[in-house]
Amino acid sequence: MESIIVTIISMVSIIAPCIILGACCYFLTKKATAEAILMTIGAGTGLIIHLFYLLMPILTSYKNMPYSNISKYYTVIGVFNFISGLCFAIGFLILIINTVKKNKIVNDQSTKSID
Repeated sequence: MESIIVTIISMVSIIAPCIILGACCYFLTKKATAEAILMTIGAGTGLIIHLFYLLMPILTSYKNMPYSNISKYYTVIGVFNFISGLCFAIGFLILIINTVKKNKIVNDQSTKSID
């Protein structure tokens, strides 16, 4: 009973990745650009990996896996986690760069029209 409560409490940490994935999907539906695709891929795979990290202790105790196999799984998932984080970060960086460029163009045009 106690392990079920601990598992449910640990599932609270999934709220933030779900919100981020939802925001990325909304952004992708409104504007299908490279940054939206990268951010959605990164957030989606990040959510899946987060779920895997939450469920891995349950799976390992159920199958009585040796520590060497568990560490291999965590290493592989860590690489995928790095790649998904990198995809999200690159997409977010492209979004920021494009937004700053767009705001700079708007500010330059507004100062020229006043003169």
